[in-house]
Amino acid sequence: MNNITIVAVFVCGVAPLLMCGGIDWAGSAFATCAMLVFARLLELFPNLPWPLMLIPCIVVGGLLGGLNAFFIVKLNLMAFIFTLAMAAVFNGIANWSIKGIQIQVTDKAFTGLSGTFLFEVIPVFFLFAVLLVIVYSIVLLKMSFGRSILMCGGNPAAARLAGLNPRKIRTILYINSGVVASLAGVIWAAQNKMAIHTAFVGTMPHMSGFIGSLLGGVSFFGGSGSLVGAFLGVALMQLLAYSLQTMGVNIWINGLINGMLLIIALTIDDVSRRIRMKKLGIKAVGGGMVMPGMAGINK
Repeated sequence: MNNITIVAVFVCGVAPLLMCGGIDWAGSAFATCAMLVFARLLELFPNLPWPLMLIPCIVVGGLLGGLNAFFIVKLNLMAFIFTLAMAAVFNGIANWSIKGIQIQVTDKAFTGLSGTFLFEVIPVFFLFAVLLVIVYSIVLLKMSFGRSILMCGGNPAAARLAGLNPRKIRTILYINSGVVASLAGVIWAAQNKMAIHTAFVGTMPHMSGFIGSLLGGVSFFGGSGSLVGAFLGVALMQLLAYSLQTMGVNIWINGLINGMLLIIALTIDDVSRRIRMKKLGIKAVGGGMVMPGMAGINK
């Protein structure tokens, strides 16, 4: 359950941002940076309890998310391209900071959590991920802030007329994306007893969270979806990957499968959007999709 745990944590940052019409491809890079900060602090202060090291790690994630928000929300840069650039920049910084050498995580109280199970069946980190999904789902479904997210993603102009501030909401969501990414990085360090800049290279859990969100009904255009649906989409992906593995299919085909799932999810999302717009008598934008961050929410 290690893989689904990491992806489920990422979903709590990816899905709400998609619902609001935003996107962030830098999550894995931010998770790597926060994880390296956490591991280095454990190395420098071995006598301090590990939860204290979690605080600066989360702060780093929040600051990196805030940096995204500044350039995207304040300066109106295209979110899709800018966050890809940020991912490249901070992956490079992570590699440079440790010179390509992994940092061993030797705090047994911390790494021991990865081997702790509830009822000897459920990993404690998986339980944490599920609880996180439940908390975020309650916020999105039962609180006014959650409804504001969907409204800002579905119709930013109407949201502003209703007295909402789409800029402020998206800023909060980008910061949240960074914080959630930092938690994913810390969990990875506990599971693998080390921190390294290539932690998420190849596995791309952030991308899996994005695909799972779309499969679970979160719209690429914003304004619809649920976190429970996103989590179920992630679970479906992991179940498919596990099934292929038990059938003896080469593990490297997972990338091909994920790419095909993304194409299918985007196609279904675009077609359903066009059908909804046609029913409302609105002409769909030619050429397919509008990138998140380009639909006027920044105004």
